Amino acid sequence: MKARKWMMKYGVAMLLAALLAAIMGQIPLFRETMVGKLRASDLVQFMGYSGALAMIWMGAYQVAKEIPDEWKWIKPFQGIILPLATLLIVIVWYAVLLFPLGPFLRKTGKMVYNWFFISTIIASSTWLIVSWVKKCAPLVEEEQSDSKKLRKAA
Repeated sequence: MKARKWMMKYGVAMLLAALLAAIMGQIPLFRETMVGKLRASDLVQFMGYSGALAMIWMGAYQVAKEIPDEWKWIKPFQGIILPLATLLIVIVWYAVLLFPLGPFLRKTGKMVYNWFFISTIIASSTWLIVSWVKKCAPLVEEEQSDSKKLRKAA
């Protein structure tokens, strides 16, 4: 029951934010309205997609903190939920942040922007790998050895 509640809470909010951002980003009023180099559609899409990414991270945080009874199978992987969500969000965030920043980035700024995200993706990947080795792999091995003992006993 708790899993369904969380899916409704975070999943619906994420879908609504992304859907509304995509729809409003294509409305002529938003596409034609400008503030300097920045279009209103870029700002709306940035806010909507950022909200969707925030909902994904909050949902992952909630699951990593307390796994619902219906999802006990995910228990050995609990330690990589947050690093995996963070890695995926950072990868998507690269394109989302370009909505408001893109018009203002020149060649050097774009290079700095790219290197910032390269280093952030590498850091997130490292966090994921270390979390797997330190937290998840021992639990998966333990669970496999327990299931072998049960098979031998049967």
